[in-house]
Amino acid sequence: MKKQRTYIISSAQISVQEPFCAAGDFGEIPSGGGLYPCKEPDYKPFVSPMASRRMSPILKRSIAVSKRALLDAGIACPDAIVAGTGLGCVSDTESFLLKMTEEGESLLNPSRFISSTPNTIASQIAMELECQGFNSTHVHDGFAFEGALQESIMMLGRGEVSNVLLCAADQTTPLLHSMVDRESIWKGLPCSEGAVCFILSNEVPVEGAASIEDMLVCRDNPLRELERMMRENEISWDDIDCVVTSGFPGRELQDFPFIPEDKTVLTYKQYCGQWLTASAFGMLTCCSSLSAKDSARRRILLCNHSGRTYSFIILYGLCTN
Repeated sequence: MKKQRTYIISSAQISVQEPFCAAGDFGEIPSGGGLYPCKEPDYKPFVSPMASRRMSPILKRSIAVSKRALLDAGIACPDAIVAGTGLGCVSDTESFLLKMTEEGESLLNPSRFISSTPNTIASQIAMELECQGFNSTHVHDGFAFEGALQESIMMLGRGEVSNVLLCAADQTTPLLHSMVDRESIWKGLPCSEGAVCFILSNEVPVEGAASIEDMLVCRDNPLRELERMMRENEISWDDIDCVVTSGFPGRELQDFPFIPEDKTVLTYKQYCGQWLTASAFGMLTCCSSLSAKDSARRRILLCNHSGRTYSFIILYGLCTN
């Protein structure tokens, strides 16, 4: 039985690419190791200079992409806000811990600790938008975005809200990068950071990039679970025009050997680098591909992998012929 679709009304990104640029303008980043920070926009249109001085970069980015996506969607205030982050406000956490070690746990300013809590992301967006609806932040390491997306889909499916602002954001500081490099996590991969926002709705838009047909997160037997989801949605491998994976070029199927050989397989991390919620950037890239007027693709399967966990998102284009 097919499930109700969730429609993606608009999206926005701040990453290693030019702020808010479309996927057609993305350029590849170097393939070796190293840290590639975000390209920051002018935040004055989105955050007052006084408030901006007190905010960590991840909060400014999250607010900016949220306001840009809402503007593109023609929505002043969302019914709900759901965010996903792997590590939250890392720079504030580092600042608080460093002060603790330097000052011997005395005379500490608690503001850095308060700002470092992960739920700050959704709550700060809500305060900036004066949104009094539901808000929450998911912190699930490499699958925080999928957790936030899943909750958004469930809320829309139950009719609790008519639209949701979905945001995913993570930052990679030089200190954090040195730690993951020392522990051989993401060794040899380009590490980056970013913030991505989507406006989701349960109503068919006049114009829109794509719809989400279904998604799942699983730990064991990924092929069995993926094919079960496809059967439930009356979809076969023949209906999938393209598969996009979380690998890098040359390693597209490293974590997905079960993808049929005749499928077109692409990647997205050569455009955004490695960060915990980069799968949100992957979904944005898929939406841009599906929204192209001359696109021959109608349905894309987005596959992500981290540790023993897999996620699969089936996206269907609204603008294809």
